[in-house]
Amino acid sequence: MMKPNVRNLVRSAAAAALAGVVALSAGHASAADKVSLRLAWLLNVQGAGYVMAKEKGFYADAGLDVDILPGGPNINSTALVATGANTFGTNDSGQVIFGKAEGMDLVIVAACFQKYPGGVLSLEKTGIKTPKDLEGKTLAYNEGGPWAFTQAMLAKEGVDMSKVKAVVAMGNEILMNGNVDAKTAFIVNEPISVELAGFKTATLAPADYGVNAYAEAIFTAKDFAEKNPDVVKRFVAATVKGWDYALAHQDEAVAAVLKLGEQLDPEQQKRQLALQKDFIVSPFTEKNGTCAFSGDTIKETQDVLLKYGGLKAPIAIDEVYSTAFLPKKD
Repeated sequence: MMKPNVRNLVRSAAAAALAGVVALSAGHASAADKVSLRLAWLLNVQGAGYVMAKEKGFYADAGLDVDILPGGPNINSTALVATGANTFGTNDSGQVIFGKAEGMDLVIVAACFQKYPGGVLSLEKTGIKTPKDLEGKTLAYNEGGPWAFTQAMLAKEGVDMSKVKAVVAMGNEILMNGNVDAKTAFIVNEPISVELAGFKTATLAPADYGVNAYAEAIFTAKDFAEKNPDVVKRFVAATVKGWDYALAHQDEAVAAVLKLGEQLDPEQQKRQLALQKDFIVSPFTEKNGTCAFSGDTIKETQDVLLKYGGLKAPIAIDEVYSTAFLPKKD
């Protein structure tokens, strides 16, 4: 995970705001409070919960008119929320920590992926079933993304990195053509692409080895949260309903996302949403509700970033999150 350049991010935020990225078309009448949600990445089933919260009227019922806006390689959700261009954003919790370190006064108010979806991807035939199996193998990585958490996993499991040939490389082709034995990857979508190309895969998730971080963390500017706590509470509660609905009605959720992104592959999206459920639902959410989170995990994430992710100094971690906006589980 790379440390962002805040000046460049602010310029990007301003440019994106001026470009006027088109919001998803509203399915319901305008509500009293108009807000925007900037996704961490391009629209796909990674955002199915937000799409269904809008599609089924959960946002409208909560008195909200929500514009859902895509992210992408040149759009940074933390900067856009920090500059006030967007009301809410999603990103992994580590990126919010980096933003806070650069002076972005952001606060995490929910976290919908309990397991971080980055890890290690290999072909099943290589026999990599545990982190120790990477010894004697070639592991491709690129700075950023899941590399910091992968390093923490390997260290925790006692992998001798002198026995791992780590190379900087990207793309699933290097795996499929045998140039490397394994690669860092986002393991909720990349394994599906490789399997659709005809290869059986295996994955290693840092969360399965005690390295914890949240993804799809929902955040807003701290000033906005302090001045509009009811808006934040209503937004989070409606989003939770959206995710619960999407996971319970996966075919409907996939169809709704496909209507908004015709370039998406239906089979890829169907498989990805099914796989995502194991990253969203956990014993913690069974007890506390979807998108609930613990400050202890965010503290753990900072520790990983300080050691492996390029975070130069610790921040006041208690200032980067608040559980006060989460709905109470029935």
